Amino acid sequence: MKSSGRFLLLAFFGALLLTACGGSTAFPQPRGIIVFSGERISADPERMEAIDLALRPHLEDIDRNPSFVISLNRQVDAAYPWTTLDIRGDTAHIAVERTAGDAQTPFQIYAHLRLMQERSELGEWLPEVRDRELSALETEEAILEYVADVWLLGRSVFDTQPHGPLDELIYARDRGFLRPFILATQPDRFDEERVALAEENPEWEAELTDFFQRTFERDGPGYLPSGEEEAEGQGPPGEGPPGGDEAGGVDGSTGEGSEASPELRGVSLLR
Repeated sequence: MKSSGRFLLLAFFGALLLTACGGSTAFPQPRGIIVFSGERISADPERMEAIDLALRPHLEDIDRNPSFVISLNRQVDAAYPWTTLDIRGDTAHIAVERTAGDAQTPFQIYAHLRLMQERSELGEWLPEVRDRELSALETEEAILEYVADVWLLGRSVFDTQPHGPLDELIYARDRGFLRPFILATQPDRFDEERVALAEENPEWEAELTDFFQRTFERDGPGYLPSGEEEAEGQGPPGEGPPGGDEAGGVDGSTGEGSEASPELRGVSLLR
């Protein structure tokens, strides 16, 4: 079993999934997710069970396959997984906030899928991309669809702690803003695609801003690399003490406390 600089296979999701879904135990009923703004997400039970079944062998292969290494490092600040990813040969390095233990599995999954993309083996793990000529942006969308499902599985079924960058991802995907979210948070990688979207839909930036204002009470993504952020004192959306709402969902409270700060300021989506 691999080790060195990365979390053990059964650290979180593995242990929960194997115990909750092993044998004849019924799959747990997903619960609703809510963030401090009141915006909710409901998870489809059948989809979550399918992701559970796909995730376990995926994690096992990551842990046991000797042909590559996923090196998981720790850092102080929260960040999107694509921000810290560094692929060198058959090793993918990725860093996650040191206090965000529950986020390790989706970060590792993202690193693995990006590495498989580099090795032209992505279709083995994402059948929907197999034998298809996809652009880099379309491939990233497919990868993040899966990562979003992995995180939604944890949040809705296994009561994982909120994590701002991943919570932004699942809400953007759920509300139909996955592509704009990718373009806003990976501007250097998809510069031409940003220009094309602006020509196709000049209002895309305003629409994404409206989504963030409604969902996270900010003007844009909250975890852009240093130099791109303009917000000060903004609590990471979706982070805070866990708790249930009246419908039995997971409370995605944010920041130092459970209330959103009225001083939240956004970031520029376009440079």
